[in-house]
Amino acid sequence: MRHHRQNLIPGWRQDKLTRAAIGVAGSGPYPASFFLASAAALGLRRFIVICPELDETFVSLARALDPGIDLVHIPGWVTHPATAALLDPCSILVDFSQLGLTNKILFNAASQSTTPLVTVRYLTTADRAGFRFFSYAPGRETDAIPTMIAPSSLTAVPWEDPATAMAAAGLALEEVKRILFDEPQTRNPLVYVRIRPSASLENLSVAIIGAGALANFAAPTLVLLGCRHIALFDPDRVDVTNLNRQIFFAQAVGAMKASALAHRLNTLFGADASGIPHAFDEKTGLSLFDAVLDCVDNFETRLILSRRAQDEGKILISGGTGPDRGQLVAYHPRLSRETPGQILNLEQLVRQRFPSRTGQETSPRPRPVQSESLEKLYSKEEDGSFEPSSSQPLTSSEAQSASCRLQADPSVVMSNQIIGALMADMLHRILSGEPPGVLFYESSETEGLRLTSSWDTDFQK
Repeated sequence: MRHHRQNLIPGWRQDKLTRAAIGVAGSGPYPASFFLASAAALGLRRFIVICPELDETFVSLARALDPGIDLVHIPGWVTHPATAALLDPCSILVDFSQLGLTNKILFNAASQSTTPLVTVRYLTTADRAGFRFFSYAPGRETDAIPTMIAPSSLTAVPWEDPATAMAAAGLALEEVKRILFDEPQTRNPLVYVRIRPSASLENLSVAIIGAGALANFAAPTLVLLGCRHIALFDPDRVDVTNLNRQIFFAQAVGAMKASALAHRLNTLFGADASGIPHAFDEKTGLSLFDAVLDCVDNFETRLILSRRAQDEGKILISGGTGPDRGQLVAYHPRLSRETPGQILNLEQLVRQRFPSRTGQETSPRPRPVQSESLEKLYSKEEDGSFEPSSSQPLTSSEAQSASCRLQADPSVVMSNQIIGALMADMLHRILSGEPPGVLFYESSETEGLRLTSSWDTDFQK
């Protein structure tokens, strides 16, 4: 049941994931550790990792999601063909290393063994940072290969940016899936580079609406970027079918999502997060928060959020995903012409679904939250107990969540990891002075992975 939501995707082959062995090389804990946690959620089970260190938090998440995972971690570097030979049993190689010598050795090993190689370079200068992604198949020699070799052969630049590392790990995992499913490899290098965000997030207060798949990546990425004060709103409980993409809930099935994720952020990362197990509706105020992340999965709440952010003058980052695509739309009250709801034409979409409710509250929401009572609702679950309360009847929202196995939409971890990480990055960029923008991700049937974006060019001028 853990993989039910992705098994709904046409052509899905869970057996190919289970049988695969993946070789991973790295030069630091990011992004290899992020990759392992999400790969375990997806259902990959066999890994050989050569990397000086891994982040034990994310390795523990991987083991909690799949106690049967076969993970061999060899602390060290790939600096000799004999070391690379340890990866020979693997059907795909993933290179996150920022060491030029490692990059050359792995390209050579992949060419000689006819093994596909997914490689990601961290790009950094004094004022810009990001990554370049490339998918190599033996015999596919292109001018892009030299651009994937780190400039220093013996000194690795640490990947110090968790947002780009998280997004890059999701892209690498999607490409691994494509290769295992015999889908065309991504043809062209993919580049994501932006001005290096400089704003401090230490004193920022963020409301995250929805504590599901997007929030499982947006929230920890924000915390790793330095944001400690987070309030999570979600009226639903964790279901076993969530575990293929919600990596922090392995031992919290039955718990309220908001409380469970807040507890994980506090205990694992030292955050000051609060879980509010209630839905966001027209009566919910945003006065306590500096910014809002829209991680919900329905048009009605997203439209309400757009209106509330505009009315209260709040930065809003709105994200949405499907099995092979996603988008984020950013709004700044002083710089944006339109809200996410207006850009995505959500009013028309909601009107089509609820024609009798035009201009009114778009859908019934259980247990509305009054803005003046928010502080009383904060729940930090200090004892770590996530036992669901069986004495209280389920609300209509909870009953709907409990039956999601029968009416679920296809969903998978990679698109949520990519968009969730870039939502956090977009907020950091806006707070650092960049204009708000729109970003689209797609895993195209023929072209492979693509990231496209647009910005408020008038403001940039």
